[in-house]
Amino acid sequence: MSKSRYICAFCLLLCSMAVSAQTYKRVLRGNLWNDSQNITGVRQDTVSRSYAELFTGYEGGEFRDPSQARQGWSAGAVTASIRHLEKMTLKGSFSFVQTEGYDMCGSMSIHPGFYPVDVLEFTPGRKTLQTYAFDGGISYDLTPGWRIGAMMDFEAANMAKRKDLRHDNWWLDMTVSPGLMYHAGDFAAGVNYIFRKTGETIKADQVGTSESSYYAFLDKGMMYGVYAPWTGSGLHLQEYGMNGFPMKAFSNGASLQMQYKGLFAEAEYLHTSGVIGEKEYIWFLFPGDAVNARIGYRHAGEKAQHYARLGFGWKGRELDENVLEKVTSNGVATVIQHGSNNIASENTWTLSPEYEFVSEKVEVLAYADVVLKEKMSSQMYPYIYTQSLLTWNAGLKALFHIGAFDLGAHVGYGSGSVTEEDKTLTDASGVQTSPYRLQDWYDLQMAYTTAQRLGAGLSLRYNFWKGLYVEAAGSMLHGVGLATPASRYDATLKLGYNF
Repeated sequence: MSKSRYICAFCLLLCSMAVSAQTYKRVLRGNLWNDSQNITGVRQDTVSRSYAELFTGYEGGEFRDPSQARQGWSAGAVTASIRHLEKMTLKGSFSFVQTEGYDMCGSMSIHPGFYPVDVLEFTPGRKTLQTYAFDGGISYDLTPGWRIGAMMDFEAANMAKRKDLRHDNWWLDMTVSPGLMYHAGDFAAGVNYIFRKTGETIKADQVGTSESSYYAFLDKGMMYGVYAPWTGSGLHLQEYGMNGFPMKAFSNGASLQMQYKGLFAEAEYLHTSGVIGEKEYIWFLFPGDAVNARIGYRHAGEKAQHYARLGFGWKGRELDENVLEKVTSNGVATVIQHGSNNIASENTWTLSPEYEFVSEKVEVLAYADVVLKEKMSSQMYPYIYTQSLLTWNAGLKALFHIGAFDLGAHVGYGSGSVTEEDKTLTDASGVQTSPYRLQDWYDLQMAYTTAQRLGAGLSLRYNFWKGLYVEAAGSMLHGVGLATPASRYDATLKLGYNF
């Protein structure tokens, strides 16, 4: 009897040693349900894993979007965990990152391009960005065949530029998603509701006086908009009764999931209502819809696991500009909305195939991403401008487990193309001017976006004591075929603990 106990204990020890070789990220990607918004699917796996990490990094080089920093430093900490209990599973994470960017100008937003309207300024300076994020979720077994759960993702950020034209930003992104699952044997099906709220406020300021005024540009799509001194009424950066330039969006939707053995599929729909402005000063509205579909397959062999994933997405968005008039009567100012004009629209299609091979000694990931954006701008009658922007990239990542070392390598290639057309609805409109475009900035942005690029990277991790590890990584992205050769490079150092 005692011998059998020792044998069982020895087998459990060997199993625990084999499981401990799996990192949190490996466990997370091993369950196809974790790609979805339905937290109940986390219990389709049984491996618990956690990690904590401190990191710092540097990034620099001239191959960059004109709104990116010429060079920058970052440092932060992250911890995450999945814990399976008898009848429930808990999943959560927390992270903090501080980034210092130098010689930055251009977009004043924390996430340029996230909203259909952006504001640009043109005096390079230092920006400080702090980002806080956490997520938490629970999946609970109601009965042997039914599960319920809920999750929340939260991210907050603030950014400050201390050189005129200086500005402060506040960012919020929150998603709440309750879900339900039925499972029986090799079959499982789930459904969940999705609510997402995002918001950002840009508050510009100028300290002291200068001989010349600082200019800014309000981009209303395709780099057409208003170029004026930053205090001008057309930019909305300094409006009476307003505290900054606020943007926000609310999204509601649902997704359905289904699994049979190693095959997993999900379909998701979201409707978004977006507002730029507040109170009676609502300058823009941007309603939109999005459809996403994902399919994945997992094949577990005796010595290796194979994963195939395919993602497809479509997102459509309109931009309406309200016609407002400020009227003062008996000393009381009111804002009257006379109507709205549809000034822009955008449709985005994405396609993302992946293949992944995982064994005890080697992990390989082959991936590709294709993005097609169709845009239209019609800010002034009778002019209509259209744009078709296609970008793609493909790459190969490999990770080799060699004793206490993990050696990673990455190569990738990408490119893009853009075509534009413009037309006039009628020649007898009598309009003598055309919409203003920030052409020089647009040319720089498109040159970077569509340039051929070749990337490569290496990483080395040393697992030195009971889950503790140290890792160094570096990568370079080189613009191919540019008139002026340019590259972008980064380096990262990590200290972490897997448990």
